[in-house]
Amino acid sequence: MGAGVVVPIKAKYAGVRDACVEYARQRAVSGQPVVGTALRYTCDAGTVYNLFSKKWVHERAGCSLTHEQYHAQLRACLQDMRAQMTRNGEEWLAMPKIASGIDGCRWEDVERIIRETFAGTDVHILVCYL
Repeated sequence: MGAGVVVPIKAKYAGVRDACVEYARQRAVSGQPVVGTALRYTCDAGTVYNLFSKKWVHERAGCSLTHEQYHAQLRACLQDMRAQMTRNGEEWLAMPKIASGIDGCRWEDVERIIRETFAGTDVHILVCYL
């Protein structure tokens, strides 16, 4: 949680880093995997989701993970986020172009995964540049 799109997000949602560390610790203690999950974090600034799409921050699609592995893990994160958004009645999602910079995925592939994951829902998605 130190480079890419996360930098401006950490600045706006100051407590999200600590929440992510605690979330990952709790899942490890209980024997639950963290990869493929999403953490919903709410504070005065609003709500943000952190997607745990890889075990280590230095992992990259095409290097330490195959593109297929990364895509599967990203899809699982998005499915978890979709379920949480549905439970919380959230219909709007503004997000940056995730996974297509430092993480090494093609945006076209990531966009397809996002569209497939949210197809048939009432969630409206806006992709933003940070």
